[in-house]
Amino acid sequence: MSFHQALALHQQGNAEAAAGAYQLVLQADPTHLDALIHLASLRLGQGRHADAETLLTRALALAPASSAALGSLAALRQAQSQYADAATLYEQALTLQSDLLDARFGLAACRQALGQHDAAIACYEAILAVDPGHAEASYGLATLLTRLGRVEEAAAQYRAALAADPDFAEASFGLGKLLSQGSAPGEAIDCFREALDVDPDYVEARVALATTLSRFDRDDEAMGAFHAALATQPDNADARNGLGVLLDRRQRHADAMAQYQTVLAREPDQVDAMAGMANVLKNLGRHAEALEYARRVVALRPQFGPAASLLGSILAEIGANDEARRELRRSVSLGRGRPEALYHLALLGKVQPDDDTIAALETALATADTLPPREQCLLYFALAKACDDVGERDRGFALLLRGNAIKRARIAYAERVILGAMDEIRRVFTADFLAARRDIGDPAATPVFIIGMPRSGTTLVEQMLASHPFVYGAGERSELSHAVARLNAGRLGAAMYPAAVWTLTDADFRRMGADYIAALRPFAPEALRITDKMPGNFLFAGLIRLILPNARIIHTRRDPVDTCLSCFSKLFAGEQAFAYDLAELGRYCAAYRRLMAHWRAVLPDDVMIEIDYESLVADFETQARRIVAHCGLDWDPACLEFYKTDRPVHTASMTQVRQPIYRSSVGRWRPEESLLRPLLHALDEGTDR
Repeated sequence: MSFHQALALHQQGNAEAAAGAYQLVLQADPTHLDALIHLASLRLGQGRHADAETLLTRALALAPASSAALGSLAALRQAQSQYADAATLYEQALTLQSDLLDARFGLAACRQALGQHDAAIACYEAILAVDPGHAEASYGLATLLTRLGRVEEAAAQYRAALAADPDFAEASFGLGKLLSQGSAPGEAIDCFREALDVDPDYVEARVALATTLSRFDRDDEAMGAFHAALATQPDNADARNGLGVLLDRRQRHADAMAQYQTVLAREPDQVDAMAGMANVLKNLGRHAEALEYARRVVALRPQFGPAASLLGSILAEIGANDEARRELRRSVSLGRGRPEALYHLALLGKVQPDDDTIAALETALATADTLPPREQCLLYFALAKACDDVGERDRGFALLLRGNAIKRARIAYAERVILGAMDEIRRVFTADFLAARRDIGDPAATPVFIIGMPRSGTTLVEQMLASHPFVYGAGERSELSHAVARLNAGRLGAAMYPAAVWTLTDADFRRMGADYIAALRPFAPEALRITDKMPGNFLFAGLIRLILPNARIIHTRRDPVDTCLSCFSKLFAGEQAFAYDLAELGRYCAAYRRLMAHWRAVLPDDVMIEIDYESLVADFETQARRIVAHCGLDWDPACLEFYKTDRPVHTASMTQVRQPIYRSSVGRWRPEESLLRPLLHALDEGTDR
């Protein structure tokens, strides 16, 4: 067996056959320098470091000035993370033979690992001066420039690496990561997909693809990519955490929590999973647990801006405003997480003209086009609110128009379907239909449903009621809409809700009511009344009458223009898809008003009372007494001091309900009529139907 035959096998990738051939050469000639060096290189590639060391020791004993042997020993030291020793050996090899590009590349990598950035850059540039198409040198230089924040230069080097080797998956991934931090995700997504075309099992690239898709609200694609990553690597924490974010965003809180719990079972201090748990617990109203997780995250990563922002948002919801403000300001100073922190700061109270939050918002908005749409919206809505607070209302409304336009472009809203469903509800739930099914549901009198348009006073009414010693305020519950979704899911192509109710038996209605009570009761087992202030339950007032005939309904209503403008000024936590275009908002409000007029006509007088927001703030005690009496409770003066009640509030009204009654929201400021024309026309058109 000749050395050249062994080398050919090695070059063909037949490692074991090549190793055997090298050994035969060495049996014949133990001093065969090239066989020693190449077999050492092969063993190094197999991770057999001790064997490689023995072979190279023999080689250097034979030829101490062998640049090839020195370079191979340097590669071994580099593989053992002994970067300083490796760099010295590479330099010795290059002193003997300066054109060894592999040795110079190894030296560059060692300099980079040692933090000797200028020296590493010089090495990479020396290689590229000799061989401009050296893909690995361009890639190594790109990674270093990325770390140094020299983004444009790094991108150019990633592109050079890909020009030299289009199938360089790591370079595609690196360029994608770099581009994903900008405002246009398209090229980044293409890069990740190109990396996956080369290597379908490149899980890190698949997770990065999913994360980028999620960041830019392409949630369906992101969810598919996260699931694909987990199919290959079930224990991938980044994939599970990313999937948890998407599930939480879709209100699938229990499923999101399961993802985080899986990660934490393996890694109890995994901060992203803990942050996810804090957020989902906050969304579930479990603020004490959420606060515990958030504080742990901040303790583990005190310089991580999003962690401080998350903690601040939880503190704001429980009314700990001073601490919330400190954490949010700290988040702003730390940089990352800045849009969300600024948004929560602006909402935490009335912004004063000398508040540095305004300057920070202005600075952030100047570069908003580099941010994902979700973060752009946070800045536009926050600065609009700040401008309104300081009296710059025309500018504030202009910012709202921009923020709402960005939000509207990112959501799907089937207006015809939604408004058509409201009309269909009126056709199904007639007075005769309701009368024929009187008292068939669950008899519990526990629930109190507070319904209406968002921003119509539902939170104020609930906070007042929750101040009563016999009432628990459960906030915005989704159990009723989920029950309707389950009803639709079981139709198998038959008529959906509302027509589906024609086919339900008395037992079906009773079971729906019992299921609702079973879901609600654990929140407060001893409470006489539990409130559900999901405004959109106005769609189900007739259904509530059938499944829970002893439940009480409170409809809060407000001047329609004031209501719509208040909706338009808020970036809702949930998807109020109708709220981000003035004309669509007006048409939705008009349809809601038609449906509420229908409920007034067909529901018994003792089932629902209507509370005008304007009357509530003008004569609070009178209206509060009406509400308490409607709920079948004795009056309690604590209801007048609702702003002292210590309970989490995580709607857009969380700061208002912690203040005594004020009347400034009645007849709120309106922009010039030309800007409001789409809204006014839609409202007027709707009243004619």
